Amino acid sequence: MDSTFLFSILLIAPGAGAIISLIPKKKIEIISSLISAALTVGISLILLILGVSGSTSNGYFYSDGLTRIMIITISSIFLTSVIYSTFYTKKIKEPFLKFRWYYCLLDLFVFTMLLAIVVNDLGFIWLAVEATTVTSALLIALEKERTSIEAAWRYTLIVSAGLVISLFSVILVFYSQGTLDFTKLIEQPVKNTLIMSMAIGFALIGYGTKAGIAPMHAWLPDAHSEAPAPISAMFSAILLPTSLYAFIRTFTLLKDAPQFAEMQSLVIGFGLFTALIAAIIIGNQRNYKRMLAYSSMENMGIILVGFALGGIGTLGAIIQIISHAFAKSSAFYTSGNIVIAYNTKKISDTQGIIDKLKSTGYLFILSCFSVTGAPPFGVFLGEFLILSQAVQSKNFIVAIILSIVYMYTFIGLNRQTVQMVFGQKIDEGYMSYNSSVSSNSELPIKDDRTINEVETKEKNKKENWVSILVPLVNLVISLIIGIYMFPIVLQSVTTGLK
Repeated sequence: MDSTFLFSILLIAPGAGAIISLIPKKKIEIISSLISAALTVGISLILLILGVSGSTSNGYFYSDGLTRIMIITISSIFLTSVIYSTFYTKKIKEPFLKFRWYYCLLDLFVFTMLLAIVVNDLGFIWLAVEATTVTSALLIALEKERTSIEAAWRYTLIVSAGLVISLFSVILVFYSQGTLDFTKLIEQPVKNTLIMSMAIGFALIGYGTKAGIAPMHAWLPDAHSEAPAPISAMFSAILLPTSLYAFIRTFTLLKDAPQFAEMQSLVIGFGLFTALIAAIIIGNQRNYKRMLAYSSMENMGIILVGFALGGIGTLGAIIQIISHAFAKSSAFYTSGNIVIAYNTKKISDTQGIIDKLKSTGYLFILSCFSVTGAPPFGVFLGEFLILSQAVQSKNFIVAIILSIVYMYTFIGLNRQTVQMVFGQKIDEGYMSYNSSVSSNSELPIKDDRTINEVETKEKNKKENWVSILVPLVNLVISLIIGIYMFPIVLQSVTTGLK
């Protein structure tokens, strides 16, 4: 089978889903999005199994191991986000967009990310990453809150400014090499190392802005915390890695040049700074969605360090990308359940979740354990490989900082999570799990007897099966990755020690 056909279908599926979503027919947007998402997962699996590598016959698409991992990750999170959206959107009382437009933009959002991953041209990669801003900005404001609209506006301004900087990177690459065709770029030697070093610097700042790399991360906590849960999941799980992917493609062009070591140190520095800043901030958050957002920022910093270190660090970064995607999306989906039930994002107002949303409580705490690197989940293996590469390459300062980040993040985030799930219950600010999201809702509780009646009634209510099954599946996948990859990781580490 011609791989060009497969890549074309991979892109056509979400594009067609977006168009069909606008047809004014009941539930057509849900059906079309589900079908297009399932089709992208199927095509991604075929590409992964076939091991398609190199450029296609027409030169339009490029694929390697990282490409295949990225497209299966994007497609899978696309499918689970669409499924979870069928539950979550029913709870939004006054949406900023009609739901057919929500599903249309969601499909286009995935189309632009997939295009950025598979296209064989640095210029089109930049264009696709820029297009992700256009297709996702309005999704942040879906719940029509003042803060969500402000977050969408801030996101658009900051990441667009960053991508203007990354455009200079694209221009410098073309000036140095005379082409933007990625296949040709990796085959020919670097002609002007100074210009290419500048290009990597611009790419780091530009694409790093959208990937949440500090200090260009100002948009990230607000956008993640204010977006609807399925969109927060997509931002954290696949948008941030897509932006990193665009940078890595530029960064690797200099790997055989003498100046690579200097640029390597620069990239490691940015990655460590990002992870360290996020680790420090996580433990002091009062908003649990912002807490998860800073966790995503910390993971992106670690992944950046892994790619920069090379060796088994690259394998660790790839494992962490896919493991973090499934674990963090699970955490954001369950956070959506909590938002709906409690009508608040404050940690102090969401105590004793386990007594009211038992399944959600367990899933939330396990997801948070997973994203902070608890064994045997996949993120643990990724972080372990990156740390091992730092030690093997005698970057002991890097190894020490990474160890501090791992411990500080694990303690800071999970301390807050345990408090939310198992902490002392409060009676104010709680609303029915099956009611609509509304910032003006008031709970008509008058006395202790009424409170007890409400609590008994709520305990007897079942949690929506979609809201539990979707995060459960993603969490299980993160666990399977950890168990399946363990022998490979062990072999890689022992080989490196010889």
